[in-house]
Amino acid sequence: MTDRSLLPDDSRFEELKGRLLDTIAADDRRRTRRHRLAAIGIAGALVAGTTAGGIAIARASQGQINYLVDCYDAADLGSRHGTSVYLPGDLDEKTPTPIDERVALAEEQCAAGWRAGDGRSASMSDGKVHPVPHLETCQLPDGRLAVFPSEVALAELCAKLGLSVPRE
Repeated sequence: MTDRSLLPDDSRFEELKGRLLDTIAADDRRRTRRHRLAAIGIAGALVAGTTAGGIAIARASQGQINYLVDCYDAADLGSRHGTSVYLPGDLDEKTPTPIDERVALAEEQCAAGWRAGDGRSASMSDGKVHPVPHLETCQLPDGRLAVFPSEVALAELCAKLGLSVPRE
C-alpha cells in the first residue's frame, strides 16, 4: 500500500510541475542562445576565411603581373582574346616591373599580333604586315594588363569595361 502522506497534494504538485517546466524552458533558451552565437561565430569565420581566400586567389603572381598580357580583338571583355607572355619573362619574378614599362611591353606584344594579322597572337601570321589599330591598356582585377583596340580615351574605356587604369 502507498502512504499518501508522502505524496504532494494537488496544489503542491502543480507548483513543482510549474517550476520544472520553467527550468526546462530556461535551459532551452540558454541552449538556443549558445547555439545561435556559435552559428553566428562559425558563419563569420567562414565569411572572413572565404573573403581572404578569394582575395588571395584573385591576385596573380608578380611574375604573371609583370610578364603576361591579354590581347583583345575588340574593346569588349567578351571578345576573342589570347594571353601572351613577354620573352624573356620570368614568371617566378618577385620584383614589380614599373607600370610604364609594363604598359609599353603589353602594347608592343599585342601590336605584334595585329601586325601579323591575327589581332592577338603573332603565331597565325600569313606573312603580310597588317595595320595596327590604336591600342589602350587597362588593368584586370588580378593585376595583369589587358590591351584593347579603341579610339576611346583610356579612362573612359577602362571604366566602361569595369576595369581600372593601370597602376603600380
